[in-house]
Amino acid sequence: MDHHWVAQAWLTDVGLPQYSQFFHTHLVDGRLLSTLTHTDLEKHLHVSKKAHQISLLLGIQLLHTLNFDKESRRSECENQNTDPVVWTCHRIIKWIKEIDLKEFADNLQSSGVHGAIMVMDPSFSSDTMAAALCIPSNKAGLDQEVEPLGTPPTLHRQSSLSSSSPSLS
Repeated sequence: MDHHWVAQAWLTDVGLPQYSQFFHTHLVDGRLLSTLTHTDLEKHLHVSKKAHQISLLLGIQLLHTLNFDKESRRSECENQNTDPVVWTCHRIIKWIKEIDLKEFADNLQSSGVHGAIMVMDPSFSSDTMAAALCIPSNKAGLDQEVEPLGTPPTLHRQSSLSSSSPSLS
């Protein structure tokens, strides 16, 4: 995983292409990527938003979980609503359009929302997604019964993942 792949493909996959230049300038490749900390992200790569730091760190954690084999599981779920932990930001945008929220889908561009953050971040909720989509609270439908069709499967978080997940605090 060379620095071009990290700066171009991977940052786009995790929904944070706006940091591409910083990662490219610092030659962040797969080896360096796996050593990054909150401090490194903020101080050297100019990732000041805590949510973006967590998004990147969870994306890195997912790469470790998959032994850096980023494509093995992803291709299997590209056209099916399965295995959301490996979904890219673009795959989530596709799903959002499928569940009839297309007017909000493009708001996820550059948001840092990807499958690993949806599944592995214990603080990620429907409210978090509604905020990322910029759905006005009066249209979020929180008082209405929500039909479960078209939603990704609920996954039970493994304690080994959630215990080592970065937190927002």
